[in-house]
Amino acid sequence: MTVDELLELDDDAQLSYLNGQLDEGKTVDDICSALGTTRMDMARVGFFVVKNRFMLKPTRGYARTKPTKLG
Repeated sequence: MTVDELLELDDDAQLSYLNGQLDEGKTVDDICSALGTTRMDMARVGFFVVKNRFMLKPTRGYARTKPTKLG
């Protein structure tokens, strides 16, 4: 599977696939290289890893927000 094919799946299927790969004993770096991407690129599209489990950002696509000046 490529990262583009992964992104065509719905959110639950994406997490199921990625965490299933971890359950099979693969490392995050192994999974990223098999998808043809990097950990940083995965973070840019909304995936992050906590305690060896993939999770999704609640608001995907927003890497950071600009600070708002008050007053």
